[in-house]
Amino acid sequence: MKEYLLQLKTQAIELWQKMNKTQRTIIVGSAALLMLVLTLLTRSATMPDYGALFTLKDEQQAGQIVEMLNEKKISFKLADNGTDGTVTVMIPNKDITQTRLELASEGLPTGGVVGFESFDDTKFGETDTDRQARYLRALQGELTRTIEGMSEVDTARVHIVQPEPSLFSERQENATAAVMLKFRPNKTLKENQVAGIIKLVTNSVEGLKEENVTIVDINGNILSENMSGSEDGAISGKQVEIRQQYQKQYQSELQNSVESMLEKIWGPGKVVCRVSLEIDFDKIEQKKQEFGDAVPRSTEESEKTSTTTSNSTGSGVPGTDSNIPGYETAGETGSSETTETHEIRNNEINTYEEFREVAPGGVKRMSVAVVIDREINSNQQKVVEDIVKSAAGFNTDRGDQLSVAGMPFSTEYQDELNKQIAEAEKREMYIYGGAAALATIVFIGVIVGSIVVMRRRKEGEALLEEQLMPNRALSIDELDDANIPERDLTPEEKELKRIKERVENVAKEQPDDIAQLLRTWLIEE
Repeated sequence: MKEYLLQLKTQAIELWQKMNKTQRTIIVGSAALLMLVLTLLTRSATMPDYGALFTLKDEQQAGQIVEMLNEKKISFKLADNGTDGTVTVMIPNKDITQTRLELASEGLPTGGVVGFESFDDTKFGETDTDRQARYLRALQGELTRTIEGMSEVDTARVHIVQPEPSLFSERQENATAAVMLKFRPNKTLKENQVAGIIKLVTNSVEGLKEENVTIVDINGNILSENMSGSEDGAISGKQVEIRQQYQKQYQSELQNSVESMLEKIWGPGKVVCRVSLEIDFDKIEQKKQEFGDAVPRSTEESEKTSTTTSNSTGSGVPGTDSNIPGYETAGETGSSETTETHEIRNNEINTYEEFREVAPGGVKRMSVAVVIDREINSNQQKVVEDIVKSAAGFNTDRGDQLSVAGMPFSTEYQDELNKQIAEAEKREMYIYGGAAALATIVFIGVIVGSIVVMRRRKEGEALLEEQLMPNRALSIDELDDANIPERDLTPEEKELKRIKERVENVAKEQPDDIAQLLRTWLIEE
């Protein structure tokens, strides 16, 4: 083993001595590069993998988190995310979950907004105005956090204006709110999601109505303008567009239904139908109350009898005798009896109330026109009218109109168009035929040319082989013959001769190296 190592060392030294300066530089540089790569790999394998703990836009929040990490002696790195101004705090992956839980228990991060946690501490000397302002700020912060919880929303800002209460209701102003949203890349909100945000804000702010909530995106596009109309009954441009699309779709469906049915009778392309609808988009609430017959619920009867005594002579004789008590005057007396009967009857009235809410989108009036590509008589026209009325839901009471006519369609334009199409197809056929013929000719030419080239190549190789057959390859000893001219040697013989001359020169200039090389070969054998 020792001899083998000594021999390996000797061979390495000899190999190093035989190398020129360029070869030695390459070997040294490669070794240094290999050591550097190994060092970097070792370092990366021993270093912990960092992951994102939080991505924040608020520098104050980032500073608080960094301070907490320093207190907990957790290594961290800060990564700038570019032009959006956000900073990512990165820590080792093994500590991310535990650190997030610990920071969450301490209320970090808060997202850069202040919520109802500001009421945890009571401020001495705070007035009602200060408390109301703090409450409004906390409410805005809580709404911001809730909206930012949506997967499509990156950041949000909520602004609420709560007017001062007034003693007069007609002078009381309504509360308003504005929400600005920044979406995540390739994300947006649907109409029902925008409506959900409006409901969230209106139900969180006292006295806030849906029409007083404005939602915009970071580019200034108003997202809430299509959700509801104004208080005076006006509708937005988007609602008008939706209604027009609904009307066109309804008309198109009726037209296709009538045309497809009549084409089964008269043939494809032989019927044209046009429908014009007047749609009622008003929302109607109906209340109906009816009264039935009176039904006795309770009856109360009462009777009162009274008796009255009277003197037949009237009031007595004028004078002292009739006016002094104790003295009776002469005259006749009489009595009368009176009876009064009262009856109280309470009747129950049957009532019937009906409340109906008519949804918008009904048809107020319909106009249908049908044209058939042929002459039709009155009986056929009557049959077509009955069919169309049944298929389209015709209602005479609301003033619907129907017109059916039969007349030949003009085919001049279609005939001219068919003629042009036929000519264009004919020209294309000529072009494609010529291109195919040209491609065939080129293909045949390539094949023939290839065959000719291969044949000529084989003939040349055969001729060269015939010329070289008489010549025999020379040995190494015969190459030393000076009488053989250089031009008569083959390339292989010339190369063999140059190698032999080089070996002889090396043996003359470095005989010791040649001897050492021979000894090495003998030892290996």
